[in-house]
Formats: sequence, C-alpha cells, structure tokens
Amino acid sequence: MGRLTRLLRWFNLLLVLATFLAYLAPLVSPATFWPLSFFGLLYPWLLLGNICCMLGWLAMRKYYFIFSAGCIVLGWGHVQSYIGIHSTRPAPEGAAIRLMTFNCYDFREKGRGGDWIPEDKLPEAFPIGDWDVLCFQEFPNRRHGRNVEVGRYLQNGGYKHAIFQTGGGLALFSRFPIAAHETHYFPNRSNGYQYADLNVNGQTIRLFNIHLQSSSVSVIADKVAEDANLQEKETWLRIRGMLGRYKRSTMLRAEQAEEIAEHIRRSPHPVLLCGDFNEIPQSYAYHTIARGMQDAFKARGRGLGITYGGKIPALRIDYVLAGPQFEVLSHRIGRSGFSDHFPVYSTVRLRE
Repeated sequence: MGRLTRLLRWFNLLLVLATFLAYLAPLVSPATFWPLSFFGLLYPWLLLGNICCMLGWLAMRKYYFIFSAGCIVLGWGHVQSYIGIHSTRPAPEGAAIRLMTFNCYDFREKGRGGDWIPEDKLPEAFPIGDWDVLCFQEFPNRRHGRNVEVGRYLQNGGYKHAIFQTGGGLALFSRFPIAAHETHYFPNRSNGYQYADLNVNGQTIRLFNIHLQSSSVSVIADKVAEDANLQEKETWLRIRGMLGRYKRSTMLRAEQAEEIAEHIRRSPHPVLLCGDFNEIPQSYAYHTIARGMQDAFKARGRGLGITYGGKIPALRIDYVLAGPQFEVLSHRIGRSGFSDHFPVYSTVRLRE
C-alpha cells in the first residue's frame, strides 16, 4: 500500500506541474515556446484529473488532496472559463443588444462532405429568432449563388443590413443600420476578421466578427480515432503530423490575434467581438484578444462552456467578448443539427 501511495503521490505532483504549465500558456507566445500551447489545450483534462485526485485522496483520508485543491484554487479563473455558475439578468426594454455567433459549416448537413441544406429547409434547420445581430464563420461561399440563397433567407427575416461576399467565409447580419464596415481575409481566404459600426439607438458601437486560423487537427484526430492502433507506424506518423499542424496553426493564430488586438485598441467606439478563435481560453491568442475585454461566458455563463461538438471533446473555442463599456446580461450555448460547432448567444447593454 505504501508503494502505491508513493506512485499516486508522484503522479499527482506531475499532474499539478502540467496544470501550472497550462496556466502559463496564455502568457507566452507560441513563437517563443510553442509546447506550452499544447499544455493549454490539455487543460480541461488536467482539471478533471485534479478533481479525481482530490476526491481520491479524500476517500483515502490522506492530506495529499491539498496538492490538487491548491492547484485548482490558484487557477480559479481558468475553472470559470469552462464552468459557469451565473444567473441571467433581465434586459431593460429597448436597451439590450442580442448577439449570436455561429460557425455554420457552410450550412451543410453534418459530416465531412455533407450536402448543402436546401433553401426550403433553412427555416427548419436554422429558425430565425429575435436576435439583433448574427455573426457567421464558414458562411457559404464556394458555390455560386449559395451565399445569396442563405443571405436572402436571413434578410427576408428582418436582417436588412448585411456584410458578406462570394469567396469569403465571414458574414454579419444586423437589424441595426451599419454606418461603416471593413473585411480583411488572411491569405487562405477562409479565415479573417471583419468589423461593422452599428447605429444602436443613436450610439455607435464597433462589432468584430473573427475566424482565426483553422488547423484541421479535428480531421486528423477523427482519422486517428477511427483507425487507432498504437502498434502501427502509420498511426504514430498521423499523431506526429497532427502535432506539427497544431504547432504551425497556433503560431499563425498568435500573429492574427495580435493584429486584431491592435484594431480593437485603436477603435474609436465601444467594442463587441464574436467569433471562432479555434483556441481555448488557456491560449495566447485568446488572452491577447480578450485583454481588457469581458468574456460573456465568464460573466453570465451557466453549466459547461463547451462550444465544439466534434470528436475532440471539451473544447470551448467560440466566444462573445464585450468592452468595459458594456454590461453582460445573459449568455448561453445552443445546439445545432448540422454544424460541428454550437451557436453562442449573448445579451449585453451599454452602461449608463
């Protein structure tokens, strides 16, 4: 029993060390030391491991539970980025701004290479709600006229003001008038950012819609999960390729985040930001963009903050952020019948 206790103790200490490395990940650019980003990616599982260790030591009546308990308490802000315990505040009549962000997977049926959802099926697949602004990533753009079909459906539903274009995957639909806007794509044309200056009851706010570099790690992970045999060389080559792709993409996302953060800093108007970061909260890219902003989930979220439904579990990569001029009133994560991402909904208002 003594030997088993020593082994468990060392395992717990290594787990705590790995968790503290995950805490450091948001503070260090991947260009400086990219492996820290990988520890950040593992954070949800490190947190679960610490909870299990803590409960195990308590069941064994060993004081070693303080290792994991102390680690969790010291990183409580990271816990709040995944587990929400907040309530919703009622919105004053006419003062709220209701936002939705959604990586809509081209409005295709779920699954790789799925068919486009027919125009007459759009009301069933994506009912139009009472949200004021819709931000989409991976909006239809690769088939002539497809973006026009979806755009027509949304505009007929009351979103008269829109920004989208053929050949680009970002789209923004608003019930508020748009005074000015700009869209910038990164070289792959799939990822980028756009902003729109919205006239909200006589006040101008700047809304960003962003989609950071995709890594396609989930595609490789799906393949590894389907054909996993750790005794085969091909499986290890796929894992190596997945790590290499993650390294390259996380460095690109860090550069893109720094560019977007500079635009936020220079904004002459209060800023709201929606989008698919392809990064979890324990990442340099998220930390760079969210600095000085409120994370709507951490402010008003409830339950688990998972926004990605693929085979890589426990990922929160879709966000709504609000500048300090705003009060966050509500936040929730929906479900989707066709995308591997979940739509994210938030309600905010300008502080008086």
